[in-house]
Amino acid sequence: MREADIHPADLAYRRRSLLIIAAIVVLALFGLWQLDGWLSGLATQLAQDGDPQRTRRWLRGLLVALALLPVVPLSLLARSLRRLAAAAQAERRFPPRDWRTLRDVRVLRGVVAQRWIVRVRRMAAAASVLAILCAVLAMAMLWYYR
Repeated sequence: MREADIHPADLAYRRRSLLIIAAIVVLALFGLWQLDGWLSGLATQLAQDGDPQRTRRWLRGLLVALALLPVVPLSLLARSLRRLAAAAQAERRFPPRDWRTLRDVRVLRGVVAQRWIVRVRRMAAAASVLAILCAVLAMAMLWYYR
């Protein structure tokens, strides 16, 4: 295999990506740690309130928010995957020259690259469909629990 057949890793990109992932994990763990206390206090407050309509509206808002939560990340993922497929199609190689990778990868060309481009397009379509389904689910809950 020639040296030109390897797409080199971007070490700064790898370091930054790992730091971002570590920060997300720490924030998620902190959020989960705080969630139990918050939910206990909330359950007590809603039970003492005595207004079932207020509790119902609050829970409806919570369910709608939870359904809408993945819409933006899924939409951004779909957009990024579409850009990757378009760049790879334009260059007729996978991965495209300008895309940074976390590790050294073999450059694919021809039919094999085209297969990967089709896979990436399918993943983008799936992410878009999931984002739409989450939004539809949120609207359905908003309507059903009115």
